[in-house]
Amino acid sequence: MTKRVRIPFAVVLAVITLWGCGGGIPNVRIDKGYPDFRLARVIMGEHPPMRLAVWGRTGYAIPEDMNEVFVLDLEGRRIQKRIPVGTNPMGIVVTPDGRFTLVTNHHSGDLSIIENARGEVGQTLALGDNPCGIALSPDGSRVYVTHHGGNRVSVLSIPAFEKIAQVAVGTGPMAAAVTPDGAQLLVVNEASNDVSFLETRDLKAVSLIPVGRAPESVAVSPDGQWAYVANSGSNSLTVIDLKRRLAVRTIPLEESPVRVDIAKDGPENYSLVVW
Repeated sequence: MTKRVRIPFAVVLAVITLWGCGGGIPNVRIDKGYPDFRLARVIMGEHPPMRLAVWGRTGYAIPEDMNEVFVLDLEGRRIQKRIPVGTNPMGIVVTPDGRFTLVTNHHSGDLSIIENARGEVGQTLALGDNPCGIALSPDGSRVYVTHHGGNRVSVLSIPAFEKIAQVAVGTGPMAAAVTPDGAQLLVVNEASNDVSFLETRDLKAVSLIPVGRAPESVAVSPDGQWAYVANSGSNSLTVIDLKRRLAVRTIPLEESPVRVDIAKDGPENYSLVVW
């Protein structure tokens, strides 16, 4: 069952920095925290962020237990605006051109389409079946929405937001990520403990990879070679070789992770922020 997870003040469980990602399984070390999320936590004070999307130096945050999006000036360290959205917002992304912020609302079963120039919701699109995770194609022409209550993914066009397709996946899909080339969509299924692989060209599910218990989040490396799945039920991170579509490593964590993100540290290095 989808739930809100309260993020403590010590937001980050670990930041795992990976070198030499082109040759074999990456090496791992523990590093420092995730600057933008920690900054958002300071700015938002008594309303800590549950999710954050950043475009330039503007942050768009879903606060815990509120049906709003906070627009943050990360440079000036202030809240610019609070925008009402649907009930129990769960996922948030900003389109590559910065034109829209898209928010999935789990309980009200819809998608809030915020027009960033106006700073308000321009359209609310009914989707049904508890929309949860959200991911964009690299060119910004499509958005993929997981339905935790419907075991499916909706595919919508941008900027028309017309429904292109619906694709069946595993049980309880939570989150999604697209590979950098846009060719594959990965969907983590919380209840069936696996990851569905979809080819975006024909929108067909092509494989299913078992991971840890209750996976809640997935991130793809910038080179498109690896995927990382946060398993909240087994306190671990699963590393997937995307070329072979094979789970190749399990990294144990001290606490239950609900989110994994990528932070680039340079041309060849990047960090995994897990919390």
